[in-house]
Amino acid sequence: MKSIFERDFVQVRDHFPHLTYEWNTEHKTWCVTGELDICDTEGVYWNTFGIVLLVPESYPHCIPVLIEKTEIIPRDIDWHVSPEGICCMDIGHNLIILSKKGINLTDFITNKVYSFFANQLYKLEKQCYAGEEYGHHLQGVMQYYKEELNLLTPDIMVTFITRILNKSGIGRNAQCPCGSGKKVKKCHLITIEALKLLGSKKISTDLENINEYLKSDKDIVSCH
Repeated sequence: MKSIFERDFVQVRDHFPHLTYEWNTEHKTWCVTGELDICDTEGVYWNTFGIVLLVPESYPHCIPVLIEKTEIIPRDIDWHVSPEGICCMDIGHNLIILSKKGINLTDFITNKVYSFFANQLYKLEKQCYAGEEYGHHLQGVMQYYKEELNLLTPDIMVTFITRILNKSGIGRNAQCPCGSGKKVKKCHLITIEALKLLGSKKISTDLENINEYLKSDKDIVSCH
């Protein structure tokens, strides 16, 4: 019997005919390899990337690893590519939530892999990305909380994470922790559900880092 991955790859082949796959027994990973032709929105050919996409056995509940083999993109943190060619397709939080819900391989290649390379080619020509870019490390995390989860300050981020970890005051009919006076179900319900999907380990790390940021920020202010 074919696996979910093998069944889904039939659709991948229809959209991306130069990609193929094999099973790596040692690492328990599906290894997608081949070439990806990138065109602009009007169908004009831009370039071709040689790629490796490592898809864990837990597919569809997984985060694939993308490796760019053709070295078209600079191996640099500012280009979101490691020295080994590993590509950071999106902020980790978005990928975690996507994996918890379950990915579709064709959609993942289209929306994450293809879009990543198209945006890199755009930057090579225009010296900037077509859309907004996440910052690095903690700055990127707080940008995610602010822009994607609508938690506008580090203090509010801490409040929400703490409430979720303590399982306190986050019910649908509870007053929203943001201080709006509205019930959660009419305010930050989607935010709370997203944070739950990230899992306690991830948001605990975020909480620790944001608290360190607040502490260092206060130390700087007190010094002045």
